[in-house]
Amino acid sequence: IRMLLGLLRPSSGRATIFGLDVWKQSHRIKADVGYVPGDLRLYPWMTGRNATAIVGRARGMDLSACGRELGDEFRLDPDVPVRKMSRGMKQKLGLLLALIHRPRLLILDEPSSGLDPLMQEILFTHLRRRVAEGGTVFFSSHTLSEVELLCDRVAILRDGRMVENES
Repeated sequence: IRMLLGLLRPSSGRATIFGLDVWKQSHRIKADVGYVPGDLRLYPWMTGRNATAIVGRARGMDLSACGRELGDEFRLDPDVPVRKMSRGMKQKLGLLLALIHRPRLLILDEPSSGLDPLMQEILFTHLRRRVAEGGTVFFSSHTLSEVELLCDRVAILRDGRMVENES
């Protein structure tokens, strides 16, 4: 995942997203990628509302309407600061920030971590809808039932090498 995001240089070979080299053209790829890390860290003072504004300014877009829509879908109060959020609420905020600009590619590391079963189903429905609209979801999960529910294609990595890649 870190190589795909242009955060880590491959020791050999190369990877591409949208036909672009993930190391040399990382800045162009990131414009159309949403990412949620497995160890999501957010500023304690941040709220959904100001996080949406910050991401919107960074992307040069007004994302407030989409932020409200996603916040409603994920049942996230836009005015609660991160310091008062549960782990699941923080995860929902991270997902909202990854989805808000409607990227063509979502890279999610353990996206349902901390979410209750009802919220997991809401997330899965949202991800299926994104795929039906032509988007791509790439995610890492150790939960095989989650993989079975969502994936059209599965790759298994062991020690940094792909050992299986099947539909």
